[in-house]
Formats: sequence, structure tokens, C-alpha cells
Amino acid sequence: MPLPVRELAPGVYAVPGDSGRGVEGRANAGFIVTSEGVVVVDALGSPADGERLVAAVRSATDRPIRTLILTHHHPDHHFGAVALRRAGARVLAHPDRSILAAAEGEEALVRDWTRLVGEAAMRGFAFANVPAVPVTRDTVMGAGARRIEILPVSGAHSPADLAVWLPEERVLFAGDLLVEDGVTMVVDGDSRRLLSGLDRLGGLGARIVVPGHGRIPGSPGALLRATREYVTGLRGRMAQAVRDGVPLSRVLAGLPPLDRERPVSRPSREQRNAVRVYAELEREAMGLDERDSAAGPGPAPRGAGPSGAPARRAPAVATLASAADLAALIDRGAVTPIDVRTDVTAYLAGHVPGAVYLHTETLRAGDGGVPNLLLPLESYRTLFSRLGVAADRPVVVYGSGESRNIDATYVAWILTGLGHGDVRVLDGGLRAWELAGRPLERRYPHFTPTAFGPAGFQPERATLEDVRRAIGRDDVVLVDARPPDQYAGLAGPQMRRGHIPGAVNRYWQDDLVEGELARTWRSAAELRAEYAERGITPDREVIAYCNGGLESSHVHFTLRALLGYPRVRVYDGSFTEWAEREELPVETGAPPGADPS
Repeated sequence: MPLPVRELAPGVYAVPGDSGRGVEGRANAGFIVTSEGVVVVDALGSPADGERLVAAVRSATDRPIRTLILTHHHPDHHFGAVALRRAGARVLAHPDRSILAAAEGEEALVRDWTRLVGEAAMRGFAFANVPAVPVTRDTVMGAGARRIEILPVSGAHSPADLAVWLPEERVLFAGDLLVEDGVTMVVDGDSRRLLSGLDRLGGLGARIVVPGHGRIPGSPGALLRATREYVTGLRGRMAQAVRDGVPLSRVLAGLPPLDRERPVSRPSREQRNAVRVYAELEREAMGLDERDSAAGPGPAPRGAGPSGAPARRAPAVATLASAADLAALIDRGAVTPIDVRTDVTAYLAGHVPGAVYLHTETLRAGDGGVPNLLLPLESYRTLFSRLGVAADRPVVVYGSGESRNIDATYVAWILTGLGHGDVRVLDGGLRAWELAGRPLERRYPHFTPTAFGPAGFQPERATLEDVRRAIGRDDVVLVDARPPDQYAGLAGPQMRRGHIPGAVNRYWQDDLVEGELARTWRSAAELRAEYAERGITPDREVIAYCNGGLESSHVHFTLRALLGYPRVRVYDGSFTEWAEREELPVETGAPPGADPS
């Protein structure tokens, strides 16, 4: 059956989904006809529905489809993107593609979704939600005479929410920040940010609002108020429960039961929202910072901090990329690959097409006698500008993949500290690229140096004094990322051997699994269980160290990028600096259950 099309204003259309079902069934989408082509908002939940959406556009206009804006990265809004891409659209979206639904990996997500919608609907599926143009701040699209504003509301419903606003027509595409019954899910987001986002949307004065699911309301203000009342009421009830010491199990027992066969029915949404908001209010009661929410970093704070100091920017978080992800970016000419293998002759023998070379030792130098500390901001500005790095262009960093990922995660840690919003590490490195049958080239890339000018350098970094203060604290865990024999004091290059008192040993290579000569990350479920077994849990601040920052950057990436831990820092002075200070204590002995040999 053809999809319905409803004209909201001249050249502005909604493609309504299923109404009367909350957020179950097909989502809403839309499109805007401009003099330069068609801008589509959201892509629906399968390649089959994506093709139907293309046909719906063609029923209204024969102008070419130029752009697809994704309001977020949940499957029901982007799994049809491959059809829009085939029709000629480039993708605009927030670069953070991490969602709780994908916690077990993209393959599991696709498999589960296919069971839901059917194999026929998913025929021809490929991920197509990596943005050609990442959107992390308010953006105005140039679309002929028509003004289209893209407004990030990150961390409200998901880590990557965008709203699409047409100020002349006063039409708003709200994504899943709004749904027809007012019970917006916050399971991948944060209720405080959702309330802030609702305030922003309400201040636009929209004449028409297209919610993510369900009927287009006759009164946009009424839907906004109903959603705000629901979220505010839920926060109030959960806050009272936390204050009274009521366990979460008892809170959930007082709600309509979870429907395990319908995970987004209204009762299921109410249960899942209660779990998330209860955890938020527990964190608030413990005095933990709002930016430590498991939803990840939100919008960067504005203005000044205490005593007039510049407000600290919310940290960027790197992500993991597959060989297919990188190939898609290269095909669109929308990526800067960086080869960080330790042997430059290996780069000369063959590298990913377009890749520039960087040795990680150029990123650190001696300071006060300690040989492996970070450089100042200006050094990184110059270096990354010479490599062609741009703030609005994705960067994919890769190592050899056979035995080392630590150089790639170290570069990613530094780039995110510089505020780059789309940094990715190639899972399995160059070896995974080769095993996927992808080409290598020997030609040096031709590019124009950029003016990469980050405003500051704020890596998630711990100093020696931070580590000293952390010893003995229950809310902080020190993680030693070195091999067990170095942790035990049986080996190591330092003048004194052993580990920082109280540190937990988690060898960085234990995050990886061997497969077809390429070492790739273990599943999120395995990693989460193994870290928790050692007491390395997301409710504690984590400070990782090694010999000089490389190995600990790998642990940082695993915890921040793959498991969503909110507070993880790298002690870049690491055991090299600690062991040299004879007044500081050092312990020896193998970790529990380990064979240090």
C-alpha cells in the first residue's frame, strides 16, 4: 500500500505513520521541497519502508532527493536510510550513533529488528546512518529560498536528538521528543535534558508539530504540556521514592506490568522510564554531576564557571567503526583516515586509501623529566592542521589490528580532548580492513592543510595529585592496564616495580578477542561483566594508568565509548612518573586469580 502524504504548508509534507498506538507501529516522517531538491526528515524502519517513502516523495514532486535528516539513530527512524541513499540523499545527523538498543552490537540489533519486521522488509539492508555532515550545534541549511534549521537536543530521548524547524512556515518535526500520548521514552536519554528540550521546542511557537509517532496534534501546545507534565510527575514520584528509601522493585510493582512481548507499549514505556529516572534521581541524591549521566555528554555548557573562569566543555566521546563504515565514508569523500602503526615503512608498503600517517610519539614529550606527557594546545593545533583534520569531518584512526590498538585509542583520546565531535577507531585495525577485501594504496594522499582551531584542550586526564587523592576512596577505582607480571612487580622498565596501592589490574588486551588474525573488541555484555567482576563499575570514577598513557587510553575507550561509563580519566604520567617519586608508595603482588608468569 502507498504511504499517505499530508501537506502541512506549501512544499512541506508529513508522511504519517500509525496513530492510536503510542510509539508502536510505523513512525512519522516528512519531506520539504526546495528549489535545490527535496529534504527528507527520517527514513522509517526498513529498506522496504524506505522505498515506500521514496515513492511518497515522488507522488508529490519530481525534484531530486538531495538530503536526509535523521532526528536520531533508533532503528524505526533510520533503517530505511539505505533506500534514501540509493535515491541520491546525503545524510545529516548527529555523529553519536550509540544507543542502548545496540549494546549487544550492531549485528544483534539488526537480527532482533529483522525478527520484528520480517526478512522481506529488511531485504537489502545496510547501515546508512553515518552522517556525511555531522550536526552537533544549531545549523541552518542552505536550501534555496527556504530556511531549514536543525536544532540539537542531545541526550533528551537519545544521545543524538535533532529537531527540524521551519521558522517561516512555523512547522516543527520533533522526532521522538514528542509522541502522540505524551509518554516519551527517556531510556536512551535523560529526563532533565528532555525537560530542557521541551522548553526549547515550546519557545519556538510552532503552528504545526509532527511528533515522532502518532497523530499530528491539533494543539501543539497541549501535547508539549502533556509531555512535560508526565516527565515532571515521574521525576517527582521517583525523587520521593529515593528520599523515602523505597526500593526500585517496589516502585515498579506499583506500575502497570511490563509487557515483554510489546517493549514499547505504554505500560512498558512507563516501566522503563521509571527505571531510568529512578537511577537519575539516585545520582542527584548522591551529588553527582549532571554531565555524568549514563546518557553521555550533553550540550556544551555556555558562559563562565566559578570565579569567572571559562566553563568546561562537555567532553566528546569517540566511537567504534567497522571496515564497512570506513569504506562508506571513503566512498563519499567524507573522512580523514589516520594510520598510526608504529612502523612508517608499513605505511609506505600499503595503507587505507587517503590515509595520512601519524606516529603517536609525536603527540607526547618530556615535561619536568617525565618523558611521556601531553603537549600544549598549540602543538596539537599545528600538527592536526598539517594532517588535514577538520572539525566538521569524521576522523577514523587505525593501527595494525594484529596486536595493537593502543596507538589508535591514544590518538582518539587526544582528539576528543580537543573537542572533535566525530572520532572513530577502526575495530580490528588495518588487518580487519584487509580481511574484508578492501583495497590498499601506496600513493601518498593529496589534501589541503586545514585550520584546525579547537578553542581548548580538555582531555579526560588525571594528574599525579588526582591519583594521590584517589587512593583509599570507595567512589574511585584505579585501573592498571599493564600486563599482570608488571602489575605484580616481576617485570617493568621503571626504577621501582609494582603498582599504585589499591589499583585493580585489567590488562588492556583482555578487552579484545582473536579472530582471523585481527583482534577486535569483545561484546559489550562480556566486557561489562568482566569489568564489574573486578569492581570497575559505572557508579565509580575510573582513573586508568599504564606505563605512559597508551595502554590506559585503550581502557578509557572501552569504558567510555563501548560501555558508556560516565567518568573515566587517563593518568598520562602513569607508573613511569609514579615510580620515579621515591616518596610515593608502591605495592607488589599478583592480582587475585592471576598467573603473573
